[in-house]
Amino acid sequence: MDSSSLRVLVIDDSELSCTLLSVILRSADYRIVGVANDAKTGIRLAAECKPDIIFLDIVMPGETGFEALVKLRKSLPGATIVMISRLDECDMVTAAIQLGANGYVHKPFNSSTIFGTMKKMESKFVIARPVPQPA
Repeated sequence: MDSSSLRVLVIDDSELSCTLLSVILRSADYRIVGVANDAKTGIRLAAECKPDIIFLDIVMPGETGFEALVKLRKSLPGATIVMISRLDECDMVTAAIQLGANGYVHKPFNSSTIFGTMKKMESKFVIARPVPQPA
């Protein structure tokens, strides 16, 4: 799928992270359909915008990224969700995977980190999707 047709939602309480992520993704023609600085707003925007990809911070005021991840998985099961965090603990990565995240990016990140993670997820996504069998 061409990146220009992919809709992206960014949910992070850091203005700097939101801006940097938006600039990186726009440079590769991804469409930023929303930016939210808290989980509650992000969940609402996700329901409205139906993004293909969601970048979701873990540590935010109010609802955590993990709590939001569970809700987003229920409402948008086909979305690709990438967790982003300064926390570099094995338990956090494991929890993210168990809750349904497709990827995990450590802050600080750059374009190589973001696109490298997305490329790895893309190949796993293609392998994991079964081909429909004729009836």
